Amino acid sequence: MMSESRKPGAESPRGECLQTSRSRDRLVLMIGSILWPSFLAAVLATGLFFSQIDPDELRVISFPAWEIGRLAGYTVGFFMFWGVGALSSAVTLILLKRPRQGGGRREPR
Repeated sequence: MMSESRKPGAESPRGECLQTSRSRDRLVLMIGSILWPSFLAAVLATGLFFSQIDPDELRVISFPAWEIGRLAGYTVGFFMFWGVGALSSAVTLILLKRPRQGGGRREPR
């Protein structure tokens, strides 16, 4: 016997909680799918780029009036590479989504 009277099409509070949990898990998975590969790409790009170019010399060429140290140059460069990688991963994730059968929101494959 049911303690609450429910309409046949209504979802239970537990079902709503599970749906929220699944959508949260999907969001965490998507964010991780964007940030982790882009982080690894940024590590590689930073190592390759700054093994050939000194951030202090780059500052003198590009922004001579700014007083930025080497460590700040490495940091800014890393986050710039990470941002480009994250943008690339996000575009890839968007392109991998396929339309639903009903023509509604798209789901990742």
